[in-house]
Amino acid sequence: MVDQIIPEFINHNEEPEAVDLLLEVERLPDLTKFTSPTNFERVCIYLLSCAPYAADTEEMSQTYRTVVEIFRKHKKFPEALRVAQKVNDVALMAEIMAECKDKVTLKQMSFMLARQRNPYVSDDAELQAIISNG
Repeated sequence: MVDQIIPEFINHNEEPEAVDLLLEVERLPDLTKFTSPTNFERVCIYLLSCAPYAADTEEMSQTYRTVVEIFRKHKKFPEALRVAQKVNDVALMAEIMAECKDKVTLKQMSFMLARQRNPYVSDDAELQAIISNG
């Protein structure tokens, strides 16, 4: 029944209700397939505002990881990296950096990593110099 209700919520601009329902039935990762270029930002903003109120750290981590996957789906790599930094998952950050192909965006994300003194290591010497605050 949830698979029929969620598209209706999403199509009628009721993203918070869709998120709440998927949180309740513990199927939050399914939300990724329902997002579109017109609604993913509202979904992510709502998820990010809900994450601090999660019942436990596992649920909070799942919420953040769902946001990362939605941002990655829509090619919003700096936003995905920012959320991956909240989770403090270096492997996830490496995946995001590898997935991004735009050199300017990669530099921006390198400055984000440098600001947080993140242990990520890049193969690109120029990006590594930025990350290490060189």
